[in-house]
Amino acid sequence: MNKKLFLLVIVVALAVAIVPSVFSNENVVDATDWDDEVIEIEVRSAGLRYLPAEIRVNVGATVRITYVNGGGRHDWVLDEFDAATAIIGARQSETVEFVADKAGEFEFYCSVPGHRQGGMFGQFIVVE
Repeated sequence: MNKKLFLLVIVVALAVAIVPSVFSNENVVDATDWDDEVIEIEVRSAGLRYLPAEIRVNVGATVRITYVNGGGRHDWVLDEFDAATAIIGARQSETVEFVADKAGEFEFYCSVPGHRQGGMFGQFIVVE
């Protein structure tokens, strides 16, 4: 096997090993046992995915989400708590703060046309 082909095989093998773990269900922030006065969570985007894809907090928690855009034009929207960033460009960030005042499972998403349908959404779970 020539050197270039060998390097290509190694790169592909690493990508196959790493990418599923980045976008798996293991990508969860569970803040239900945090004692912080304000729950601060950074959400990043990579392609049409949010990292983390699931956030858990307790009912009544004050939550501060800083959305960091990894590329393209995106936003972060959580309708049930009237929380949304502006649509921002690559490597920009914006912060929103709200109180998670009702229990349930809610979807956060990108409101840019086609992005939510393309998989750019996640779960915001508020537990009692």
